[in-house]
Amino acid sequence: MKQNRLDALKKIVADSYELTAGHFNDTRSKVAAPDFQWAAKQINSHDQVFDAGCGNGRLLDYAPISSANYLGFDQSNKLLSFARRQHPGYQFKSGDLSKLQSVAPASFSVIFCSAVLSHMPGRKERIDALHSFYNLSLPGGRLIISFWKMKGKYRRQLWHNWWKKLTGHYPYDWNDLIFPWKDQKGQAVSARYYYCYSRRRFKKDILAAGWKIERIYDDVFNYWVVAVKNN
Repeated sequence: MKQNRLDALKKIVADSYELTAGHFNDTRSKVAAPDFQWAAKQINSHDQVFDAGCGNGRLLDYAPISSANYLGFDQSNKLLSFARRQHPGYQFKSGDLSKLQSVAPASFSVIFCSAVLSHMPGRKERIDALHSFYNLSLPGGRLIISFWKMKGKYRRQLWHNWWKKLTGHYPYDWNDLIFPWKDQKGQAVSARYYYCYSRRRFKKDILAAGWKIERIYDDVFNYWVVAVKNN
């Protein structure tokens, strides 16, 4: 994909989370889905956790993580303002997950990443992020990561995009999807970008970054992988 198109998709992602931060915080402040709670339970009280794409910090509502052992990282300053307000004493940083040079390597026993990787356009950026997570992990550290399964009208839109791609009328990658982010009243607030992972591609990308897959949790809406650093 050309750089200007990649940049355009990254801007859609950044803008959408700033525009919808309040709505995101409201909906993510409710009781988390069972699969998210399952993922949070994979974290132990002694784990040092890097929460990649932490949003409003809701992981802290479900996992026994001390403030000394946690770093939340997100590109949305508005979401981080909710996180800091709701979880005082915890450390949160703003930044791009594709640029993690400011975070010390080999510092974390758990990298937690819930439905974030698919908001990164371009396979190279996604693989680079997985490599960065690997470098941030301690030997034997774990990656707990998920993607959202696209269903219904989104899948139909994806098929339509494939047809446009075949005929030369779709400028983005095959599984790239752009759709409206709607508020509680059903009104479109902003555009939203999502890369539609298949299970096969998701596992392949995780393995390509050096991780070894240890456990898989598969439910109706999300697909979770627990992977471990080999050395």
